Amino acid sequence: MTEQALLNSLETLIPRISDRVLGEFFNRTQASLKQDGSIVTEADLAMQQEIEHELQSLSAQTPLLGEEMTPQQQLDIIENSEAYWCLDPLDGTNNFHHGVPLFSVSLALIAQGELALALVYDPIRKELFSATRDSGLRINGRAAPTIPQPEQLSRCLASVDLKRLPPDRRDKLCRSMPFKSQRNIGTCALEWAWLAAGRCQLLLHGGEKFWDYAAGCLLLQQAGGLSSSDGEQPIFNNSLQARPVIAASNETLYRQWVDFLVD
Repeated sequence: MTEQALLNSLETLIPRISDRVLGEFFNRTQASLKQDGSIVTEADLAMQQEIEHELQSLSAQTPLLGEEMTPQQQLDIIENSEAYWCLDPLDGTNNFHHGVPLFSVSLALIAQGELALALVYDPIRKELFSATRDSGLRINGRAAPTIPQPEQLSRCLASVDLKRLPPDRRDKLCRSMPFKSQRNIGTCALEWAWLAAGRCQLLLHGGEKFWDYAAGCLLLQQAGGLSSSDGEQPIFNNSLQARPVIAASNETLYRQWVDFLVD
């Protein structure tokens, strides 16, 4: 099946599963702590199980790397698979568990070490952001509209996770914020999708996990935005390594954002 055919199928499949499963559990979950201190709920596990089952029907030879797997299982898939899926079945579990209507489902296909397909679904707003390597950004199956972007940082809306930033970078931002306003909505994948759609212009995070950024990197690239890790290295490197994120909705703003952060 071609990447475009896969995308067409997933644009129906992911919303259908998400609306049913997450609708059943929203604000009615029991949470347990994982080893890294984050929480997992019945909804995370049910979503991963159902999506994995459906992906096997679409592409039986392509394994799934899911957030709710052990690190060794995840590493085995990366090291031994020519192609695999990377899934965050519920990005924003804390929001979901507490009844905050900001969460998403994130799925990426990695083939021959490159991002090939991406989807981020927002079940509350019924918005699906998707792309392949050459499709451009799509929203609900159609080409995303072009939203004019400001030309200066001082007019930008920024998604910034202050909690995970290095102290010197956090202090610099607190002393002299170069943007108009700042948000942090508690779901990395949806922040990437909104950045790609031009609803915010800047993104900064001290350390996102593979499933936080995998889909978002491709969405943003297909929308004409730029992203990097520290040292302007690519964020995606086909590994489980958590990565700092610096991103912007276009090249002009990206250059200004990097220049401010590294000055």
